[in-house]
Amino acid sequence: MERLLQMITGFQQAKVLLAAAELGVFNHIAGPGATAPGVAAVLGTDGRATEILLDALVALEVVEKRSGVYRNRADCAPYLVEGGSPNPFLGMLRHRNRMFRNWALLEERVRGEPLPEDLVRRDLLSDARTNEAFILAMWEGGLARAPQVADHLDFSGVRVMADLGGGPGHYLAEFAKRAPQAEPWLIDLPLTLEVARRVLERTPVFPRIRFFEWDFYHAEAPPSLPLFDLVFVSSVLHAESPGQNLALLARIFPLVRPGGRLVVKEHVVDPDRTSPPEAALFAVNMLAGTPAGRTYTEEEILAWGAAAGFVSEGGERLGGQAHLVRMRRPD
Repeated sequence: MERLLQMITGFQQAKVLLAAAELGVFNHIAGPGATAPGVAAVLGTDGRATEILLDALVALEVVEKRSGVYRNRADCAPYLVEGGSPNPFLGMLRHRNRMFRNWALLEERVRGEPLPEDLVRRDLLSDARTNEAFILAMWEGGLARAPQVADHLDFSGVRVMADLGGGPGHYLAEFAKRAPQAEPWLIDLPLTLEVARRVLERTPVFPRIRFFEWDFYHAEAPPSLPLFDLVFVSSVLHAESPGQNLALLARIFPLVRPGGRLVVKEHVVDPDRTSPPEAALFAVNMLAGTPAGRTYTEEEILAWGAAAGFVSEGGERLGGQAHLVRMRRPD
């Protein structure tokens, strides 16, 4: 009983924080702070509602209140206030708020009812603000994981490598550090690459990175792409259907140099599809937010690769959220 009660109340605290981030509340109580009427006037929000939200943030120890003036707590402010450069944590909060809305309609997804229009339009990829939040969330969530993944890859003999659908390029930046002899290519959609440039320009490998636009699920590979010794595909396949993923790996195959490798990093689910828990829950996230996505098994990914012409080099689970599936193009 206690465990179930904890499960059903966790959303309340999360939504208070997510709503405040989406509205931009924290920007307006930075520095000396502001009153609730002052914040409401700037944001154009309801005065009563704004005060209630701010008081809840105080109760959650995110904001402090003195004599009716609200101000960000010093330990939280760096993560919540926008500055001159992208704030990845704030982007993650805004992306999670979008996920919250999707999950709120989970019953409709299970019933098979039509997706909301913004999901059909794929605003995650086509709307600048939504895309920025998504890409910054990828950076915040994956930056610490990049060295662990790189530890399990072999960069010997790699002269040209690509991160396909690499988002902000957190993995590619780490790979480029490990392989100073290699030419790194970040391949993604235009809006995503705009955000990636802003984030990666602070890294020492930025001058080496080639940014290349390609809508790889809907267009054949441009002839200007080189042959790659290593193609890395992280957290891409789960958003699409098996048929689309099969077609994608077939598009990738001729881009890999004979003897070169394709490495897929995914939320891989075990054959019974109930473990690890992170992968099973991520499948629900794909149900809530995509037309045809889910988490896949290692066997399914290898089967798509085999149909494209790759040979398996096996898989390796690095944790509940990370599983590497390695393939090679025959010599």
